Amino acid sequence: MNTEMFKYIKDKIYWCAIVPLFGFLFRFFPINKNKIFFDNFGGKGYADNPKYIAEEIANRALNIRMVWVVGKRIQTSSFPKYINTVKQGTLRELFERSTSGMWVDNIRSLHPVKKRRGQLYLQTWHGSFSPKKVEKDAESQLNIHYCQEAKYDGSITDAILVNSELLEKQYRRAFWLSENTEYLRVGLPRYDFLVKNGSNHKYISALKKKLGIDSNTYIVLYAPTFRDDESVDGYKIDYNKIISAFKKKVNKDVLLIVRMHPNASKYVETIKFDDRIINGSLIPDLQELSILSDCVITDYSTSLYDFILLKRPIFICALDLDHYQDLRGLLPEYFDLPFRINTSNEELIETIETFEEFEYFKRVDNYFTVHPMYDDGEASARVVDWIERKMH
Repeated sequence: MNTEMFKYIKDKIYWCAIVPLFGFLFRFFPINKNKIFFDNFGGKGYADNPKYIAEEIANRALNIRMVWVVGKRIQTSSFPKYINTVKQGTLRELFERSTSGMWVDNIRSLHPVKKRRGQLYLQTWHGSFSPKKVEKDAESQLNIHYCQEAKYDGSITDAILVNSELLEKQYRRAFWLSENTEYLRVGLPRYDFLVKNGSNHKYISALKKKLGIDSNTYIVLYAPTFRDDESVDGYKIDYNKIISAFKKKVNKDVLLIVRMHPNASKYVETIKFDDRIINGSLIPDLQELSILSDCVITDYSTSLYDFILLKRPIFICALDLDHYQDLRGLLPEYFDLPFRINTSNEELIETIETFEEFEYFKRVDNYFTVHPMYDDGEASARVVDWIERKMH
């Protein structure tokens, strides 16, 4: 029997026999009301909204045991001491899930164990309003098994985090949430970090030093979203010409950091990195990359909202716009955003070369006067206030 066949059989036994059996048995153990089970992108490390909620719990020294699921490749040494890590795909993970008073997740979880009466589920999601079609809006383009999981996830969600009216409307329309789901209009915890540290030059300088980046370098973050069909045409930006355009515009050395979406991590292997183009995909917390970057290039990703809060330039590069429209679909709101939609490298470079800061920020400010965001740096505190009320 070859290795792949052995792994296939092993996985089948685990998911079809062991998980249902122990998921049932662990339901007879008492629920620990002072335990929270956290997940970030299905075991992808210590980051995003769950991280900042956990930090606020730790800062308050609350009597809450925090358990965090980690994938096989994640180094647990990067976690703070107040987090108890558990390996994904183990019986202990099933036990911790089954006996936690609350689950906190930022994606549609596979839910290897079913939610029990007496447990609470807080869905934080992992971004702001999405201009691309998601969940029910894109149901015909999504995997049928994912939709089944998403519908269950929505049906058991006790509360979900909201940071704008646009986002709440999207949740209500497309996330298969139950009529009992509570919409917490508190902002997003991941944005607290940006609001509080966006002008903290001492912190930003220390972060650059930690990553070995010269403090006078102009940093461009490239942070596109994933493609459902794993196509790569949308990622074919001309790194060297873009760097040259920025260098001419700002009269500084330029560093381009590539930060692929976790679902498109395989594409990183095709990029030739050097001293001007570096891989930021291994850094789990996008907020750290955002805060040290001077601008962002993105496509259909909600990462653009990081830079709206930071009041830094956003450049849209949608090389596969027509294909993406057919593949996933974009909402009308995408075309209402106050940014030029560049559909070629030539257009993107022209936009960089002709960028006028005053006119740009005037458009952005006008747009977000009409579509305000609730983020003021206190979202984590408000979420933990809610957790304290619900768990005690």
